[in-house]
Amino acid sequence: MESDLLTATLQDFGMSGVFYAASELSAPWGVTMPPMPGVLIFHLLTEGSAVVRVDDQDVHFSTGEVVLVPHGTGHLLADDVDTPGVPLFDLPREELTDRYERLRIDGGGAPSNLICGAVAFSGLAVARLVQALPPVLVTTGADAEWQRAALEIIAAESRNPRPGSDVVTARLADVLVVQAIRTWLESEPPQQGWIAAVRDPVIGTALAALHADAARPWTLQSLAAEAGMSRSSFAARFAALLGEPVMRYVTSWRMDLAARLVREGDLPLARVAERVGYRSEAAFNRAFRRAHGCTPGLFARRGSAFMDRAGIEMPDISLVN
Repeated sequence: MESDLLTATLQDFGMSGVFYAASELSAPWGVTMPPMPGVLIFHLLTEGSAVVRVDDQDVHFSTGEVVLVPHGTGHLLADDVDTPGVPLFDLPREELTDRYERLRIDGGGAPSNLICGAVAFSGLAVARLVQALPPVLVTTGADAEWQRAALEIIAAESRNPRPGSDVVTARLADVLVVQAIRTWLESEPPQQGWIAAVRDPVIGTALAALHADAARPWTLQSLAAEAGMSRSSFAARFAALLGEPVMRYVTSWRMDLAARLVREGDLPLARVAERVGYRSEAAFNRAFRRAHGCTPGLFARRGSAFMDRAGIEMPDISLVN
């Protein structure tokens, strides 16, 4: 079940681009990236070398490597740790499409070419996976033949833009982001948190059942039965891995799902309540308000206003609350 749930989560990434940028840079250069809560930021280096500073951590990377800043933290991107950064939105940029830009900084020195992007997710479990990632991670994208080919295509499209180049670049970059996360999962599996719980042979079984059917009247006893454990042993193991009680997680998952359904606006509230395990619409409204700080109706209107202003899909609520 662990493999099935992780596979389903990666397949359901549902990334939608907030923006992408192709950058042609020569040293010295430095860009200060603003905080972007609710999105994952990536930097794919197709030529040269660079450094990313997130908080007090410096990560150096070179051609063919991908750096992820999973939590949208503001950070410095530069040719060297001593190069000061200029705020991204203070730099002149060529707008190729409404979500794809080109940035050039000519310092006269060694060249670096980057594909950068900020992406949001529609996949519900993805938010929990991303929250479990470290503040910054770097992984090579050039170990396999198909990855080298993807990098070469991205570099070629960036050097010589043609109709549709932004789409090709964005989709290939998205694939490399998923591969970077998969590589990290294989090389540095966490011992606690959501990913560790999904990988646990018994807790993962219960989580997969919950995620597949949030409407079922779940109890501690029924989830323990899915895992083949006693109530007390299951509760202790669950809390040790996830850091929260079983039923609190159940409520949190249901409210994340409810937020997604409310924002999509395809179902009446009574049906949304049923889909997340509430027989009473009044009880559902109370739980929703406790989780999200407002009524479902106001929550939906806020989401629409955000999308109208930004022209993008709203990031998953469990990343931004």
